[in-house]
Amino acid sequence: MDIISLIVFVVLIALAFWRKTNMGVLAFAAALILGRILGMTDKEIVKTLSSSLFVTLTGITLLFAAVNSTGAFEMLSHKIVAITGKRVWVLPIIAYLVGFVLSAIGPGAIPPTTLVVTLTVSIAISAGYNPIMMGIIGGLGLMGGRVCAWTPEGALVSELAAAQGLETGVILPVFAFQIITTVLFAIGLFFAFKGYKVKADNVNFTTTKVKATRNQIIALISVVVMLVMVMVFDFDVGLISFLIAVVLFLLGLADDSASIKAVPWGTIMMILGVGVLMSVISTAGGIDLLCNMLSNVMSKSTVAPFTGITAGIMSLVSSGFGVVYPTLLPMSTELVNSVGGGDPVAVMAAIVAGGSLAGFSPMSTCGALTLSTMVGLRGNMSKQEQNKSFVALIVIAACAIIWVGISAFLFSGLCVSIFG
Repeated sequence: MDIISLIVFVVLIALAFWRKTNMGVLAFAAALILGRILGMTDKEIVKTLSSSLFVTLTGITLLFAAVNSTGAFEMLSHKIVAITGKRVWVLPIIAYLVGFVLSAIGPGAIPPTTLVVTLTVSIAISAGYNPIMMGIIGGLGLMGGRVCAWTPEGALVSELAAAQGLETGVILPVFAFQIITTVLFAIGLFFAFKGYKVKADNVNFTTTKVKATRNQIIALISVVVMLVMVMVFDFDVGLISFLIAVVLFLLGLADDSASIKAVPWGTIMMILGVGVLMSVISTAGGIDLLCNMLSNVMSKSTVAPFTGITAGIMSLVSSGFGVVYPTLLPMSTELVNSVGGGDPVAVMAAIVAGGSLAGFSPMSTCGALTLSTMVGLRGNMSKQEQNKSFVALIVIAACAIIWVGISAFLFSGLCVSIFG
């Protein structure tokens, strides 16, 4: 069933394009059929639905639909574009740096994701860049800054490394490798999406003269309040977004009916449906099959690359921070010993990168927010365009996982030698 489950996923993608049907609806149907064949009950299949992701996506997109209805994001993104003058080429760099700084100053990659993705996608639409490219570059910045010694991710890596006797010389090489891997992938994305073809002549710079309205300022403050509540007081991002959206509605700053209609429900269904199917595929052994195929070809020179790829594949259907890191990082020394050589810190660096860069799939938070934000801001994307964007994110995530393997082969050992 492991091979069959993977074939089902490929057929699903082809069918969605052929029939121009929402991929999430097809995924729910396929999950039921495949799950029943595996002997799963309907309740077990339903339990694979990520309620936390549903709350996160609906809460965030509702809040940002309310904020966006005031024109706040359009105003802010246009001003950022205008401030760059004729140097629109700096916008992708700004996108990466914003993500990097907000992640590295302490909260890690997860809490600032909403703000970074929304802002970078808005900037992309204003400047004429591909929204997926800019959203992912902002996300790469988040991933690049997530392994500082004082972030939650950095603390986790340090703790799990110390348990293996690696108490020093770990964080800096892992951090350096994360930066190298994310920066180079961002550059690759820029050229793959032909970002160099965007010219300043196509951008409207008159927005610098436009002043923010009172409602827009309050709306932007509400976003800052949401971030503070999440990053400082540990509120759930989806639930607090609902609360702040309600406040905006009650104050008359946004219309609840229009905001609810602006939530990209089709995209949310797509993300959740495919997530359910991937969980069933994981139960069928499809993910284990891919991981085992990789582990069978490891050697001391390839243990870091293939472990990084394995981490990426696992992260497609689970949390990098909550599942992949606690599962694979403690095995680093054991893996090195089992193949007769290699460096456990290099393996750890590859695991962290793999668990990060797979997060750009549409089933993960960063990819899902990129897609839902783009659909919400554009407002007129057809089902076919949404499906194409969905698959584009899957391709980007797959390329990112492969890139982690290549980068680990080229740079992980070098980072350990220089910074370890």
